[in-house]
Amino acid sequence: MAAAALGLGGVLVPASPAAADSVIREASQLSLAYTDAQAPLTAHPVSSGEDIPLGAWLDEAGTAHTSRVYATFDLAGFAATHVLKANLTFGESQAQACAQRAIEVWQTVPKTDDITWRNAPTEKQLLGTVGGSQACPAQYLQFDLTSAAAAAVAANRPTLSIELRLPAADEANAALGRRLSGSRGIRLYPTYNTPPGAPTDLFTQYQPCATEKPYPYVGTLTPTLGAMLHDADAGDGTLTGRFAVWPVGHKEQRTEFTQDSMGSGYEGNGHVPAGLLADGGTYAWQVQGDDRADSSAWSRPCYFHVDATAPSAAPVVTSANYPAKQWTPGGEPVQFTFTAAGVPDVAAYQYAWGDLGVAGVVNTGDHGVPQWRDPFSGPNFVRADTLGGSASVSLFPQDSGPRTLSVRTFDRAYNTSAVTTYQVFVGDTSPIVTPDPPKVRPGVPVTLHMAPNANVRPVDSYTVKVGYAEAQTVTAAADGTASITLPPVTGATQIEVHSHSTNGWVSSPYRWFAFVDTSPTVTSDVYPEDTGTPVNAGGVGVTGTFTFAPTVPDVASYTYSFDWGPETTVVPGADGTAQVSWAPDTSGQHLVYAYQTDTNGEVYDAYYYAFDVN
Repeated sequence: MAAAALGLGGVLVPASPAAADSVIREASQLSLAYTDAQAPLTAHPVSSGEDIPLGAWLDEAGTAHTSRVYATFDLAGFAATHVLKANLTFGESQAQACAQRAIEVWQTVPKTDDITWRNAPTEKQLLGTVGGSQACPAQYLQFDLTSAAAAAVAANRPTLSIELRLPAADEANAALGRRLSGSRGIRLYPTYNTPPGAPTDLFTQYQPCATEKPYPYVGTLTPTLGAMLHDADAGDGTLTGRFAVWPVGHKEQRTEFTQDSMGSGYEGNGHVPAGLLADGGTYAWQVQGDDRADSSAWSRPCYFHVDATAPSAAPVVTSANYPAKQWTPGGEPVQFTFTAAGVPDVAAYQYAWGDLGVAGVVNTGDHGVPQWRDPFSGPNFVRADTLGGSASVSLFPQDSGPRTLSVRTFDRAYNTSAVTTYQVFVGDTSPIVTPDPPKVRPGVPVTLHMAPNANVRPVDSYTVKVGYAEAQTVTAAADGTASITLPPVTGATQIEVHSHSTNGWVSSPYRWFAFVDTSPTVTSDVYPEDTGTPVNAGGVGVTGTFTFAPTVPDVASYTYSFDWGPETTVVPGADGTAQVSWAPDTSGQHLVYAYQTDTNGEVYDAYYYAFDVN
């Protein structure tokens, strides 16, 4: 097996695209309370809109108090996200010494009820201090809680509890005490990104991912690797696919490459760059999604073989009952044998009368996911009896006359060989059809009497197609004959008949072009019709009689014109005919045309009668 030309730990990465979509959302507050050293066993939950004391303060009686503030936030809604930023915000409604402000922010153990001075949450670590400001009181203060919030979410802790207090040296100084704004509240705003989910719907050159043997074969050194990437953030509609490929057994030769603009929730493709794979190699690949802030887990590995070499010889085609380029009566299927001409990895043969169709077209389903169907399981394919082996098929020619079968081989990677053609000459097998009446008449049904051709096996049925109408099937009698009566034919109509034999043979067609002539019959006692051999008759001023006879039922009148003059209408007699007299005033060729109209007012075709005058 040839080794792949992969560099150790190689990476092919284009310039980084724009940053991922990030979402800012307020964390729900589970509890908010303050404590009072003057009432060490009393809990003080904060009502909505209530200002909150912090540090030392005096009540109306002048009694000194010291307060700390405790808040707990719900982080369960941020599970499985990556917290990029988290801002704690609050404001002051009363304050005197803002330049000297020092509000410590502590992380505490979680506690949401019965918080008192003596039963306060345990302090875990000092997160930082909110310093002084020129605005006093400051309506908006902000503290960066990113590290604490991100660590809590990463550890799957559902809450984050904090304490606001003044430093120990300032806590008893009423001049540094203050009130926090109840209208602004104490709020936490995490900014987060949802990492992409694990890739799904993995395909190697449109074939489903194989995680165990037998591995599929691909016929290219730059195959398409397909995957569906996923990201829950609405703004991350496109992701970067990071693909990795390596020779099986040599993961140290793993090489990564990226494909930008893969749609979240839709099948996307990465194309292995040229130079990474070698013909004959076996490889593994996997993929992860990247939204420019976070990456998904790597997918499971998929495996494949590379075979970029087409079969070196066209197949050999033979037939025992239809010798090549010799006439055969037909009626029996052609027994073909295909052999691989010594090519060892032929897996299947494709065949067709005439040109070969395109093989291996992959359809796509919802969200662009390939719908793989092995071409070898489709029509006009037969698998070799073993790799590099032969195959046999039984085929019916499409029609009589010269028929050419085209055949080519496929290897396991769907590479194709050159095409071999095999020509057979098939005798006429069309059925014997006798129309009754033999000449179509207007308004008269036609009966077709059908009998089998001598070259076909027992016939069990016939198909009859009239014009563009749907074909009709007629069951044959034991002797193979059948009859069908068709409605009256109008205009020019093609009637096509095939016989069907018990062995599956479909005959070549019998075709009959039935034409209904609805023009009247025109005759003359003096001036015979010019039928190609002019006959000079009559003469200038010699009157001739012209008779119009019907060809359709219920004729009400005939309309005629001599030499393109004005039309005249005449009513027929009881026998349906009409006679008119006319004398030419010049010698040479003349013309009369006539058409008939029935009692329903339907006008039929005109007949043009040419004659010569001596």
